[in-house]
Amino acid sequence: MKLGIVLSDLHIGTGHRKGAVNIYDDFREDDRLAQLLRRYDLPPHQDDEVHLVLNGDIYDLLKVPVNGKFPDAITERLSLFKLEQCLTGHPVVVEALKRFLASPKHRITYQPGNHDMELFFPAVQRLFCRAITGEETHPRLSFVPEEPFLALPDGVQLHHGHQFEAIHAFDFQRLFLTRGQREPILNLPWGSLFILTVVNKLIEERPYLDKVMPFWPLFAGGMIFDTRFTVKMITDCAVAFGKARLNPAWWSKRPFEKAGKFLRNDVGFFGGLEHRAEKLLNRKGSELNALIMGHTHQEMLRTWPNDKVYVNTGTWMPMTSLRLASLGQSLMLHYAQITWRDDGPPRVALMRWHGQQPEVEEVIS
Repeated sequence: MKLGIVLSDLHIGTGHRKGAVNIYDDFREDDRLAQLLRRYDLPPHQDDEVHLVLNGDIYDLLKVPVNGKFPDAITERLSLFKLEQCLTGHPVVVEALKRFLASPKHRITYQPGNHDMELFFPAVQRLFCRAITGEETHPRLSFVPEEPFLALPDGVQLHHGHQFEAIHAFDFQRLFLTRGQREPILNLPWGSLFILTVVNKLIEERPYLDKVMPFWPLFAGGMIFDTRFTVKMITDCAVAFGKARLNPAWWSKRPFEKAGKFLRNDVGFFGGLEHRAEKLLNRKGSELNALIMGHTHQEMLRTWPNDKVYVNTGTWMPMTSLRLASLGQSLMLHYAQITWRDDGPPRVALMRWHGQQPEVEEVIS
């Protein structure tokens, strides 16, 4: 049997030291991720061909500090340093990927998201491959080329999801900037620059800030109960967006006639992607059977006639919901499983991993 496993939005950082809180690393499920990957070496899957797709934001390289700062001119050398910190900080994850790829029936594809755009640098790809295989290239470990999605057999398409939000979308015609630079730097979208220059500083004061959905109740409550910080946040955001809009580079990327669409997408920041999926799956002449995305941190399964399926794999970082129906903090480990069949289109399912939770664990935050 041929299977596909899709993971996204793990947001692995530089690791956690005992007695110290790392507010910039949101991943603590090393052991349960290792258990999940090990499952596909055991019955009933020991003879299956398994394709693991790392569908973006596996490593949260936007939240890796360099000498206590978050530089926005990201070179290949800087990217190597940041990924090395993450690999060193989570050795259990590295070993789990090694063990998975050791099976000749397994392969891995990495598709970068908006938090791990550094994986487009060739040297960074070689570092990741070397950590997993001991070699700089490997026939069963590949990276999605400079394209906005990954197409799998029988009408299955994988997007991280950020390309549908103008503030996070990559310019695939110009992923690197060289003018005025001694070495190429990433052509970061405005959303990434905003995280580096504004959000990471705000997280120092309110570590929960980027882990709350939806955001507007937190903002409304902050105006009453946390007024000083909320006003500071508004000011910092306004200054950052003002600088971006006044920057001539923005107009060269987003021509005036497209400004309205860009701003409308800004208003929909971190909205759902199901409407995009519905249009792609149901457009006339489409041969797509399934779309799998991440990015929004909200797991989802939607189906339409003719076995059309949309799956969002959510996130492996703890999120706090302010919706009445799901109020409180939760951590649910979702992934997508694709089963290719001989008698029809592939079956795509949203899976929730439980694994074996430890009887006791040390509290570090």
